[in-house]
Amino acid sequence: GFRLRSSVAVAAGGGLAVAALLWWRRRRLHIQACEKGQSSRGPIAYKTDHTVIFGAVKGEVKCTDTRAPLFQLPWLSQTTAHTNPSDQERGESAMLNTKALVDPYFWMRDDARENKRVLEHLRKENEHTEALTAKLKDFQRALFAELKSHTQETDNSAPYPCKGWNYYTKSVKGLGYEIHARSPCKGGAEEEVIVLDENEIAAANTQTSQTSVADVKVSPSQDMVAYVVDYKGDELYDIVVKQIGAGTGSTVVEKVAETIEWGCDDAHLYYLKLDSKCRPFQAWRHTCGADGSGGDELLYEENDELFWLGLSKTLDGQYMVIISASTDTSEVWCVDLQESGGVGKAAVLMPRKENTYYEVDHRLGYWYIITNYDGNANNCLRVVPSVGGSTLSDRWLPLRLCPTSEDEDGAAVFGDGTDTAPGSTMVSRLVCFKDFVVVEGRQGGYTKVWAIEMDESRYPIVGDGMDDRDGTRPQALSWHEVNFNTEACECGLSVNAEFDTVNVRLAFSSMAVPPSVVDYNVRNQNGTVIKQKSVPNYDKALYETRRIEVKAYDGAIVPVSLVYRKDLVTVGTPAPLHLYGYGSYGLCMDPSFSVKRLPMLNRGMIYAIAHIRGGQEMGRAWYDQGKCMQKQNTFTDFIACAEALHEGGWSEPSLTSIEGRSGGGLLMGCVVNMRPDLFKVAIAGVPFVDVMTTMCDASIPLVVGDWPEFGNPNEARYFNYMRQYSPIDNVIAQDYPAILVLAGLHDPRVAYWEPMKWVATLREHKTDDAPLLLKVDIEAGHFSASDRYQYLNELAFELSFVFDQLGLEGTTPG
Repeated sequence: GFRLRSSVAVAAGGGLAVAALLWWRRRRLHIQACEKGQSSRGPIAYKTDHTVIFGAVKGEVKCTDTRAPLFQLPWLSQTTAHTNPSDQERGESAMLNTKALVDPYFWMRDDARENKRVLEHLRKENEHTEALTAKLKDFQRALFAELKSHTQETDNSAPYPCKGWNYYTKSVKGLGYEIHARSPCKGGAEEEVIVLDENEIAAANTQTSQTSVADVKVSPSQDMVAYVVDYKGDELYDIVVKQIGAGTGSTVVEKVAETIEWGCDDAHLYYLKLDSKCRPFQAWRHTCGADGSGGDELLYEENDELFWLGLSKTLDGQYMVIISASTDTSEVWCVDLQESGGVGKAAVLMPRKENTYYEVDHRLGYWYIITNYDGNANNCLRVVPSVGGSTLSDRWLPLRLCPTSEDEDGAAVFGDGTDTAPGSTMVSRLVCFKDFVVVEGRQGGYTKVWAIEMDESRYPIVGDGMDDRDGTRPQALSWHEVNFNTEACECGLSVNAEFDTVNVRLAFSSMAVPPSVVDYNVRNQNGTVIKQKSVPNYDKALYETRRIEVKAYDGAIVPVSLVYRKDLVTVGTPAPLHLYGYGSYGLCMDPSFSVKRLPMLNRGMIYAIAHIRGGQEMGRAWYDQGKCMQKQNTFTDFIACAEALHEGGWSEPSLTSIEGRSGGGLLMGCVVNMRPDLFKVAIAGVPFVDVMTTMCDASIPLVVGDWPEFGNPNEARYFNYMRQYSPIDNVIAQDYPAILVLAGLHDPRVAYWEPMKWVATLREHKTDDAPLLLKVDIEAGHFSASDRYQYLNELAFELSFVFDQLGLEGTTPG
């Protein structure tokens, strides 16, 4: 009996071994075939059975080794166990009854960006893209030359005054980066001083092609300059301080956020540190030592992962402001730079209150506050003393005009933001000057600027509980909207470095008018154009802009901005169309000028921007109606815009290209799944397309902070809703438009593996022969090339692909 049982066991074991070897051989052949990329449609990615769990998971399984095993039995786990520190990483309302999805391309994720198999597949994708676009090389070079012909290669920005100097940036023909310079306000150009030459910094970088310099700040004495620089595109910056006019500078702090501010003197520099998920979570003060040494002091730490820190200095130089904010709640901490030698502690202005958002500026002893407090969804303006009184929100009072009589209050200035009808007035930002306050906002779907002239006499307050030192509060003499004498423009504050001034520096442009910088005198309401951007070979009289309105599926009216060449487009006759959209985070895609559109317009194309929900073009409610459980409004709005442009005779599907980047890449992924028949070609730049797998994993940068934006799929209601639109999870067997997908290997915002997995999924399922190309910049992050000429070259590549698909390849501008 024992021998029989043993013989059966041996036979069974032999059968299992044979089965395992056969499975292993098939798997290796599959992987080898995939790695050879034996498909005219592009490299074929191999698949593994990886299960992604959604809900409250203790000891979550996470893939930490993305190498495909040489030998792996199919019933054994192909992942490495990783235990989360707590269930909080899944969210407070995570499902107890978990759900699961299979992610066959999970192996493409490599947080270190070093896995050879992943990099090899990306190399093959780039080679495939290069091969299929080789025929466009000459056209691409011509488009690059065309873009350059519209660029003033040697130029200066509009100079702005600061403490006796005029500061500006310079571009020089042949140089890829800006030069920061200054000259005396009372001197001449021959006395120019180079503050910082970014070309020298880029030349010293021998490791990568990326050199992103940001937040260049001159010290209070005007003798030093501090800046931050990122050499990889991963948005981890080093702070460098140097003497103006001498030396190369010293790195004082490494791997921080991009925002820095000087304190009240040259000895103190404020900055933000990042946590392991690239979230700015600590505010620090660095003390610069005379010998290059120094110390660092932690001022504030934000432990709630829903909140990110920001940093700014009030224009009057009185306070350093640290703001901790989520999408709908904020809290402000301030350091008084005029007390304790400028090295005081941070103090909270008003403790956070859920769903109460506020931002501040300061002038003459008062905080000026933009806030949604007390039901003002489109925000209102309030004031409160900065010393000697309570700053709690119930003591915030409206800024009022001078009273018309002793027993009447003057009218409140932006006192009510409760009207949330689309296009109603919304205020979003203010900057305080000595004699006036400037407010940015929106009205009727357009950006607006208002100026408030202040009356320095104090308005007496009786029995209102303000409890400030003299029983008064500031009052406004008058206020008005700034008129830019052009319709459909984008306008706002430009660089303003002086608190005591009669002019405010503003900027505006439209889809047909290049950007202009204006010095605006608030008192006499006159503006002087300091500089309009020079655009060679451009005649704005040839172009026309329009705004049309489209009815969405639920009846909402969606604006669409258009620009086209009047002599090349006949209204009512279908023309090639490029439709752009974003629709997330409340960001507005306003009708501004861009040189990159000129090759399209000069070939008779119409360029359109769909102002879809999820942005904030029409007010706060417009944003709220395009997020979380209403996110699909973003996608259906865009589809409605495309349909209306076709039905209105502007274009037709065979002539329509679309584009979206980052959050707009999510839009692209969704609309090509939902209505691929509407579009001929799509560009998806750094697209957020792996919604379900990404948003359930709190270890990925931005995820927790994005839960209030998109929802947390670890919660049942969000799992079911997000699953309906997540681009990767809704790819089906159907014809798709031609698609160009762009990614950066070091992108910390949308990881490279999202577009990589999406392309593999599309290639597996789509039924057409239209090109599907993935182009990955191995040395870039979220924002593409840092060198301006390389950036133009990348634009030329994208344009050549679009023109080729629309039948415009080889054409010359009209």
